[in-house]
Amino acid sequence: MKQKSFGIPNRVLFFIILILGIVSKLFINGITDLSNDEVFSIYHAQMDVLDLFKELSTGNNPPLFETILHFWIKLFGINENVVRIPSIIFSIVSTIFIYYTAKLVSNNNEKSGLLASLLFTLSLFISTLQIETRAYSLMIMLVTINSYSFLKNIQTKSTNIWQLVWILTTVLGWYTHFFTIWIFIVQIIYTLLKFKSLPIKKLIIGCIFIILLFSPYLGILIQRFSATENQGTWVEPAKFDSIYFVLWQFCNNPIATILFFLGFCYFTYTAIKQKNANQNFISIWFWIPFLMMFLLSLPHKFSIPMFIERYVSFVAPAFFIGIAIFLVQTANELKKKSHYFKYLPLIFGFIMCHGLKNNTNTNIFKEYSEINRDSMPKKTLIQPYYGAFSYLYYNDISNFKNFAPSKIYDHMEKQLAENDIYTSRKNSLNLFVSDTSHYIVCIEGELNRTNEIFVIDSFLNSKNYQTSERIIMSGNNYKIEIKKK
Repeated sequence: MKQKSFGIPNRVLFFIILILGIVSKLFINGITDLSNDEVFSIYHAQMDVLDLFKELSTGNNPPLFETILHFWIKLFGINENVVRIPSIIFSIVSTIFIYYTAKLVSNNNEKSGLLASLLFTLSLFISTLQIETRAYSLMIMLVTINSYSFLKNIQTKSTNIWQLVWILTTVLGWYTHFFTIWIFIVQIIYTLLKFKSLPIKKLIIGCIFIILLFSPYLGILIQRFSATENQGTWVEPAKFDSIYFVLWQFCNNPIATILFFLGFCYFTYTAIKQKNANQNFISIWFWIPFLMMFLLSLPHKFSIPMFIERYVSFVAPAFFIGIAIFLVQTANELKKKSHYFKYLPLIFGFIMCHGLKNNTNTNIFKEYSEINRDSMPKKTLIQPYYGAFSYLYYNDISNFKNFAPSKIYDHMEKQLAENDIYTSRKNSLNLFVSDTSHYIVCIEGELNRTNEIFVIDSFLNSKNYQTSERIIMSGNNYKIEIKKK
């Protein structure tokens, strides 16, 4: 990187972008509590690796991230700031490969790489997602490395290091999150479209190794897909305006959303018109998973709702790469008329920053752990039931570390019941309502879970409960109700 942009060496600008990414994520980390899902991952990561694989195979979370976290917490413990460091590391690696991918597909244009990595760093939702102690930061990193290695791999018919990187990142991606399989589908579609110009034999050999390496988990994937198809998911069906609102999360504000979407559409049109193979790959990387997941999530007979921001986040790198190339190319064309147009990419960056503010995640159980409860009644109800992970983490860390490798919820409910703490699972709830002397009721987050809310509301609206004096503390996504004698 010997060139300069706005009088500053590109290597310096790239270093600044990386530092900006680290600082912003550390800041968000410092003001954002762990979510219930994050504590779920931490709890499972304490298990032996074999128990971890066995337990997570019954759910929708492949085990790679928790396995990495297992070895991390063995070294550094489970402090809420420490457990997020691996995700921050993954996010920085993602930024690096976004730079190199944008540079590769824009004919070695460093400005496109710099702008793509900057826009990716400026996305508040992506930055917040990438600090989570969940699989998403690892997923984005593996998808980004995988896409770059795929493009490098198909440039030659001979076997090279990128063939190995492509195989490994594909398999590791599948072990991280099932939705990374969409990228494999993208690469198959791209291969079919460019069949005559690609090293097909090498790609077929790579696919054979990918299937073999994932074969131990293939049965579980089929089983989970079948269960999801029959039982549905917790995600609500998509609406026709869902595309706009998902992109809004990527772009921070409505104006940037509209401008960036139009810019990416023009990038796609130009890539097709100019028959630019690498840029066509970026277009397919975004459009195929994004639109297919949207269409599958619409309410219809074959609906499988999955279209939410975090699930489609692996297309964000392609989105920002396409926008960056569009902006740099447009600025280069327009600055022939006026040199002021060279600032067009910066203007779009400032637009993306407009109204930028952090939506901090507050974990009610952390707040609850900080309340002086000496004069409060002791009986507590946790809803939703998986809030038990967060309750134990923030209020009873010794029992959190005293985990069970199986029948986890039964184990936790026994631990909680010793201190008059109950969950909204049926057996625990029955014990809770059997004594109506006095309660503290914690209703935490995700209040759209209809079945649980119905049970809780039925109790809260009962005549016996309503006749009691109550203290109510509430926030954006929770409320605590304290019933006095």
